[in-house]
Amino acid sequence: MAGSEEDHGGVPVDHRQQIPRLRRIEGQVRGVQQMIENGRYCIDVAHQIDAVVAALRRVQSDMVRDHMHALVQSSLAGNLSDTERQRLADEVGGLIARIV
Repeated sequence: MAGSEEDHGGVPVDHRQQIPRLRRIEGQVRGVQQMIENGRYCIDVAHQIDAVVAALRRVQSDMVRDHMHALVQSSLAGNLSDTERQRLADEVGGLIARIV
């Protein structure tokens, strides 16, 4: 299962605290849809879309931070094999390359 303790080197990571933020973002997206349906000014809609994207980036940043914290914690505790450590380093490197 994605997000399991095994994926975090045996360190539990709980991303459920992101759910309220995601629900707020969902409301923002519905608001953007309503703005478009009502024919709102394009620049106003674009600003709201920027706000949605920024909110999603914050969720993404927090989740990656927590994931990396768990990996470092597990690595320092010696719970990862060299192969697993390399796989996870490659995973994080690929993620950072896509984000940046």
